[in-house]
Amino acid sequence: MSKSMLRYTLIGEGFAEYEFIPAYMAWIATTFASGMQVNRTRVQIAITKNPSVSKVLQEAGTLCARSFTDERDPCDLCIIGIDLDKPDHTDDLDYHTERVRELQDRMGKVYRSYKDRIILYVPIQAMDCWVGYVQQNATANSLESTAKDDTKKRVYGRSNPDRQQIKKVVQEAVSKANFAKLAKQSRSFGHFHEQVQAFLVAYTKT
Repeated sequence: MSKSMLRYTLIGEGFAEYEFIPAYMAWIATTFASGMQVNRTRVQIAITKNPSVSKVLQEAGTLCARSFTDERDPCDLCIIGIDLDKPDHTDDLDYHTERVRELQDRMGKVYRSYKDRIILYVPIQAMDCWVGYVQQNATANSLESTAKDDTKKRVYGRSNPDRQQIKKVVQEAVSKANFAKLAKQSRSFGHFHEQVQAFLVAYTKT
């Protein structure tokens, strides 16, 4: 019997992720698992701690394990991500793969125990590139070559946007996002998208 509810935990390094990923998850649930409700748990790195790469690497394993074993509100899926913080023009996404492996290694036993229910994402350069693609009709894999500050300025209107500005811009962008197109524009998003699709196929059959 297929499931009608999916609860997931999201652990990311910035603010844009917490607007972008939930919008994507709502879209893919409607597109690939019609009728499924998707809800995000409250487990995350506290916003007051200013989420960062180092905090994700340090806390992802603990938070993920806590969320899977929570007696009141356990999750079915844990989505965890950090930026690559540089371009990756290699044919096989070598730098992207190394970053994913770093996250796997830092999660250690937790990743090995729950890997069928964990999805890791690593935006090439930064999450802001994914936002930029859905904002603009950019050439595939072009935004990742732009310096991070230049991308932020292009996406948010300034190179050092505050949390509220990021939230406003990302919400507007995802409200009209073509995520299927984005999977072809950005190789790193395509990698994430394929993982989510594969998970949903397995999840809805159990």
